[in-house]
Amino acid sequence: MISRRGFLKGVLGAGLAGATLGGGVLAEGYWLGPGRVVVEDTSVAVKGLPEGFEGFTICQLTDIHHGAMVDMGFIEKVVGMANALGPDLFVLTGDYVSRSRRYIAPVADILATLRSRFGTFAVLGNHDHWVGGRRMRDALTAGGIRILRNRHDFIEAGGSRICIAGVGDLRTDRPDARAALAGVGDGVPRIVLSHHPDYAESIPSDVRVDLVMAGHTHGGQVRLPVLNYAPYLPSRYGQRYRGGLVRRGSMQVYVSRGIGMVNVPVRFNCPPEITMVRLVGAG
Repeated sequence: MISRRGFLKGVLGAGLAGATLGGGVLAEGYWLGPGRVVVEDTSVAVKGLPEGFEGFTICQLTDIHHGAMVDMGFIEKVVGMANALGPDLFVLTGDYVSRSRRYIAPVADILATLRSRFGTFAVLGNHDHWVGGRRMRDALTAGGIRILRNRHDFIEAGGSRICIAGVGDLRTDRPDARAALAGVGDGVPRIVLSHHPDYAESIPSDVRVDLVMAGHTHGGQVRLPVLNYAPYLPSRYGQRYRGGLVRRGSMQVYVSRGIGMVNVPVRFNCPPEITMVRLVGAG
């Protein structure tokens, strides 16, 4: 079976060959490297959403992967774009660095400049744990970012509130939605941050979760034109969590394509994403 690294290297070679044969220009929407950043604006209907949260906006950044393939200049551009959107809340869903601890402090410093009405919440991803989970957590916390590991906090507005919870990474930690939401009233809308979207399949059916926000899959990094199919996707559930909004019973899962890249510097028909989720009441 071909590995992710092997597959992406093959695509890189084919893409470079195609670009050369085509005069060195790739068609709009198909490129090597990070390319342009796309803002995906999605409305999510939430049952029992308090009137004070109608239209509440959550900006998600994920899978930044600061390292040899994703430099600080690009990340500063992304953070500037995100701040310009003026969301009510920022959420970060993991994998801020790749391969070396020396990338932790710089990326944490630039993420600390995110500005919103209700601040920034975050969870860690598998790459953060592989490089140094405690250092990553401490660096983000020092910048005023609130880390949610199997716990929750509340956002209050107009005399009502919603719950923002976070769970540990599925691959390198112990995610526990039940613990994360312990003590939250049944009628309070609940949003759960999880680096890996596959964890949504393990959330107990008796635990109310209105929306899971996740990353990890990068949209595959490569999607075949026309079919919009990702030949390699790091998920146990095929194309289900390739990207965008997915429904699992009464729960919705939003999977962002993320910002960065791993293994090889390729994004083909799968541009980096800044996510803007807009909460609306369910009819």
